[in-house]
Amino acid sequence: MFFGWIWVLIPITAILAGTFKEWVKFKAKQRQLGASTGELEREMAEVRKINEALQERVQNLEAIVVSQTWDALHDHGLAPAERDLKVASVARRELKAPDASAANQQRAEQLARRLQG
Repeated sequence: MFFGWIWVLIPITAILAGTFKEWVKFKAKQRQLGASTGELEREMAEVRKINEALQERVQNLEAIVVSQTWDALHDHGLAPAERDLKVASVARRELKAPDASAANQQRAEQLARRLQG
């Protein structure tokens, strides 16, 4: 009686073994993809950080190139003494003291926060 069932169990065992083998392959591939995803996320974070630093550098360079001081320094049509005078006057205008009313406004806001808190 047992030998009658063995012919049924052999194909079922083969099917289950094949299924298990495919499942093991799938899990291995899933682990490998998961590891590569983590690596890609780290690389993207690094690239974002580098991108932000480069954007800041470009903004600084744009500010330098657009400034009138840069133009005065590279104006080759002027004599050295005239260029120095122009650079000094332009630099004074670009680096003038901050607006007193804005500074007073900021101080008033700080005092109000202190009194409230």
